[in-house]
Amino acid sequence: MSDLDRSLQVRAFLESWSGVFLAVLLVLAAVGGWWSYQVHATQDIEREEVVVEQWSESTTYEHSAVITNDSLVFEEGERVRNRPVYYVNLTRELDVTYAYEHTAETGSVNVTTDVRLQYRGVEGDTVLWQYAEPLASGRDEGVTNEENHTVEAAVEIESVFERIRTIEQQLGAAGTIEIRIVAASSVEGTLAGQPVSETYESTMPMTVNPQTFRVLEMNTVDESGQRTETVEQPVDPGTTEAVGSILLVLLGVGGAAGMLFAQRSGYATVSPEEREILEIRQQEQEFSEWITRGTFPSERDYEATILVDDLEGLVDVAIDTNKRVIKDEQLGVSSVLDGDFAYLYVRPDSPASDWLVNYADMTMDEFDRFDD
Repeated sequence: MSDLDRSLQVRAFLESWSGVFLAVLLVLAAVGGWWSYQVHATQDIEREEVVVEQWSESTTYEHSAVITNDSLVFEEGERVRNRPVYYVNLTRELDVTYAYEHTAETGSVNVTTDVRLQYRGVEGDTVLWQYAEPLASGRDEGVTNEENHTVEAAVEIESVFERIRTIEQQLGAAGTIEIRIVAASSVEGTLAGQPVSETYESTMPMTVNPQTFRVLEMNTVDESGQRTETVEQPVDPGTTEAVGSILLVLLGVGGAAGMLFAQRSGYATVSPEEREILEIRQQEQEFSEWITRGTFPSERDYEATILVDDLEGLVDVAIDTNKRVIKDEQLGVSSVLDGDFAYLYVRPDSPASDWLVNYADMTMDEFDRFDD
């Protein structure tokens, strides 16, 4: 197939499907426009919880004792603080200070605390009995981060031993006796704009024997709080969405404009003569078994030359006469040579069309009437 024939087929295909192509391109442009609007005009909003303020609440114990009996190690009247061991022979009581505090920059709370001394009889993990007596209590209102709520209490060492002896006399020596200071604080108010209503319990356990008081690991409060706000932030469109939507619009609009230009300029249209040539090409392929390439004779060796309207009619003549169709590609003519008659089909683009038409004696219709 020549380049000319291929170009003609392409133009014929575009002309036949131009309406469909144009509709598809316009749909693509519309989809791209809607997508681009969604990407750029209706920007997504991302909501995120942001911490705007944080604070903490904590409790602590401080303990100390005044030396009442002079010794080589400690002087009488000296106060020893936060020691793991206190000696019974050197002091009469253990002083305890309990404190609650918070770090919120805004807000305040009302704090009420009860401190008690608790005795428990335990056996393994089982609590056999429990007894408590109050030591102190306190209340502070409007506690801010610049001040603490404190409660002070004193544990008389001799009273502790006396209470233990009484309990053992009444219950016997079953299990082990534990001693601990328990502070229960009720906290009500507002911190950093957030309401607070909590009850915290802090303990300071101890073990005692006739010689020492030992302070064990304390169980205190260390709680954190925070205030959050919902922040809305625009989400930038991704590169693929932003570029892809614009390219889709350009493809649709540019393709539709190109299709309209091709139709108006003739690049996507086919003339009637060109359409007839395409039909001839199709017929040549369809009837190829009857067609042979050759050269049309230049001399008039036949009694009559008859023009046939189309190639299909010429093939019918070849079938009826049991002859071949001779195709002269250079001259653009196909012929069936039957005895004294030459049947011709002249292509519209034949360079010798006028000469061949004038060369013919009659058309096929005239020949049929003559034959009758």
